[in-house]
Amino acid sequence: MSKLRKLAFGALLRIRKYAGLKGRGGIYFYAIIVGSFSAFIAAIFQKCTQLILSLLTGTKGGHFVEAFEQIEPWQRIFSLSLGGVISGLILLFASKKMRKKATPYMEAVAIGNGYIPMRSNLLRSLAAIVTIGSGASIGREGPLVQTATVFASWFGRKVNMPLPRLRLFIACAAAGGMSAVFHTPLAGGLFVCEIVIGVMSIDILAPLLIASCSSYVTVITFSDPSPLYEISSAHLTQNASVALFALALGVISSLLAKLWLSALASMRAFLNGNQYWLPFRLMLTGAVVGGISIFYPEIVGNGAHIIRGIVSADFSIEQVFALLCFKIFAVALFFGMGAIGGVLTPSLTIGNMAGFLFAHILIALGVPLTTEEIIGFSLLGMAAFFTTAAAAPITSLLLVVEFTLAGKMIFPLTIGVLASYFVSKITHTKSMYAASVSGNMLPAFNKPMGEVKIGNIFRKSLDTVLISDRFSSISKRFLRSSDDVIFVTTKKKKYIGAIFRSDIIQFLKSEYLSEVIAEDIMRTDVPTLSPETCIIDAIKVFSGTRYEALPMVDTSGIFKGTIYKSDIITGFSEVLRRERVSG
Repeated sequence: MSKLRKLAFGALLRIRKYAGLKGRGGIYFYAIIVGSFSAFIAAIFQKCTQLILSLLTGTKGGHFVEAFEQIEPWQRIFSLSLGGVISGLILLFASKKMRKKATPYMEAVAIGNGYIPMRSNLLRSLAAIVTIGSGASIGREGPLVQTATVFASWFGRKVNMPLPRLRLFIACAAAGGMSAVFHTPLAGGLFVCEIVIGVMSIDILAPLLIASCSSYVTVITFSDPSPLYEISSAHLTQNASVALFALALGVISSLLAKLWLSALASMRAFLNGNQYWLPFRLMLTGAVVGGISIFYPEIVGNGAHIIRGIVSADFSIEQVFALLCFKIFAVALFFGMGAIGGVLTPSLTIGNMAGFLFAHILIALGVPLTTEEIIGFSLLGMAAFFTTAAAAPITSLLLVVEFTLAGKMIFPLTIGVLASYFVSKITHTKSMYAASVSGNMLPAFNKPMGEVKIGNIFRKSLDTVLISDRFSSISKRFLRSSDDVIFVTTKKKKYIGAIFRSDIIQFLKSEYLSEVIAEDIMRTDVPTLSPETCIIDAIKVFSGTRYEALPMVDTSGIFKGTIYKSDIITGFSEVLRRERVSG
């Protein structure tokens, strides 16, 4: 290799290192890109649901309640039933024909390896589009965000992102999707940080917020920048009596949320049986909800119409009570029967109606309330209910404040949210996202700190080279990957050593590169970790070395994967958080 070629090759290796965009600057760049991309995914997803609605109802405009009010009663039943059949057939096909099963993005970010299968997940997104577009009483945010994270996972693996960065990149896509749905640049990032990752760190939160804000900028550039539920009339007086009322509503909302979550779990347990009956179950669900919509068309859709009606004082107390009962039943029925959709907006809707009814109970007890104060209590109920449902007090608070612009209500909202969160902990309420975030790794995280092994928590990459591989082959591997280390093994995967990018660059000074092999470059003094290593001991090993990644080797010397320092710290934080809560 000529001197000029060596210089060029060394420059490429250095460029690849920085093109990998390591460090904060790199992930910030990726966060901007994926945030904007998530906004476009959100727009496409919404257009697709509007198209399905137009096809099934023969109306235009994309507003579910208005569309159902324009069509005949039999068409309401037909739309929801046909949507259920088609969605069920798609889901049945995905479950039976797709070799790789769908992976929730929450699991991939929280405890997974960042791999989200594309085909099976996109089929589920298609099923969700059909279900939502037919008028089902569920939200669109869940499958929309899932769709954005599918493409983020694919892109991250294509550019060979290290595992910790891939997880964070997918989390940024989720934050961007949430921001695009709700027009909430702050709450979008906090949602993922608080609920999905569970660790509130500026190193994690900053890229999430950047992705969320990037998504929001994209949204307001091409569409209406107004908040979803801008409410200028909501008001609660800042005094002791309102504080007590807020406290009481927080407690009531938390208990109601616990009952609702129990209803969802019970419906899933009793109704979601044999998969072959899924199309029929969803058709039956559509027919039942379609029948209800003949008398209460507001029951269709995600509930946004109900929230706008309450804050505009369009509903009577009798109407809201009936809608609350039917909405709880419809949402539980759809999810119990196996429909794919979001549960966030329905949760906010139920909480909003609960707060509205609470205000009217106060009026019946002789407490004088203005229309502005009734709306204020409806927003407070929304935040308090979602706090228990999602186990996310900070996200709940900011979410309601952002998409209503009711910042002057921050004091009573805070009291209601904290009361709800406190009650949820006393009653040991599991959030509606608990299963997705924990996945099948929950037992490992629930063990005492001293019993948590790194082999039980992390799924590792297996990028290695053979001890006899030549310098040119190893260098090309580094050009394709942004990792700073590649581990050396035998053909039988026995661990030998490690090669770092800096070693490759240093060896470019050698005169005999054509004869250099992995054995000549590798380091044999790099510490190793066993799958049985306790997470605390792993932290001690990392603290005593400058390396950001170490090999995991079993007792027989077989290489099992790469353990990243950031993963160990994140896992430690998760176990510590659970121990603090349970203690």
